[in-house]
Amino acid sequence: MNNLSLINWSLASEVGYTKFFYRYFIRQFYKRILQQDNIIQLNKEISINLPRTSRFGTELFVKNGYVDWGSEEYFIRYLDKQKSFLDIGANIGYYSLLLSPYCHKVYAFEPDPRSLNALKENARKVDNITVIQEAVYSEAGEMQFDITRLPELSRLNTKSKAVPGDCINVKVNTLDGFANQHPDLRVTAIKTDVEGADIEVLLGGKNLIEREQPLILSEAFPDNRLLEYAKQLNYLIFAFVKPKDKSKYHLKPKFIQITGYPKDVLPKMIFLVPKRLHQEFFKITNKS
Repeated sequence: MNNLSLINWSLASEVGYTKFFYRYFIRQFYKRILQQDNIIQLNKEISINLPRTSRFGTELFVKNGYVDWGSEEYFIRYLDKQKSFLDIGANIGYYSLLLSPYCHKVYAFEPDPRSLNALKENARKVDNITVIQEAVYSEAGEMQFDITRLPELSRLNTKSKAVPGDCINVKVNTLDGFANQHPDLRVTAIKTDVEGADIEVLLGGKNLIEREQPLILSEAFPDNRLLEYAKQLNYLIFAFVKPKDKSKYHLKPKFIQITGYPKDVLPKMIFLVPKRLHQEFFKITNKS
């Protein structure tokens, strides 16, 4: 607990140092002394278990709720309760649980065996989440999955070159393949958080995206490749951003449209917005 190198100083600056250290101390007390997980409420009806070994769980506990700068609020706002949500890289089930009251069904994809128990435990809190132990990519089959020390950083090995740590083989599907296997599937939204392979996930879902026009929230960085793909789909990109200068990380994020490679600002998650919602998101930028 005295190792300051383990502290996420950017998160501390964002949350505020007093709140951060208060809640961080509680988290560490549960983890190291009581050896217990934490539980927080996502809303009045649903709570989420936060494994004491989860770095993402620590961030969620410290913030005591929304972690993606307010993206969650806008994501929820435009969901269709008659359609399904695809959570790609579900981890412990934060987005799956958070969105479950606003969707018909939730399909939570997670290949990392270390996250699966927590994901399944959290999924049992509601009756409309299906956990799928698969990775999602631009092509289906079987791929090597690199197990890093932190589950949040594990990823598909797309370069056929092992990284330090253990590797396992995992089943891989595509969004289009999954849709073909579920012909009645109607999709209102997709979230991707797959450590650098987000664009590949989206490329593998081109037919599904064109047909269903889902709202997409992704950790993908809006580089030229993604910007061009969004243009092909007639999607626009919006995001909460902060200055790249870490000394300004405490500032409130600003919601903007991203039309080119970001140079001076840094998004955390980006929205890929279908044409049907363009005007709604322009309204949000005007209020930001």
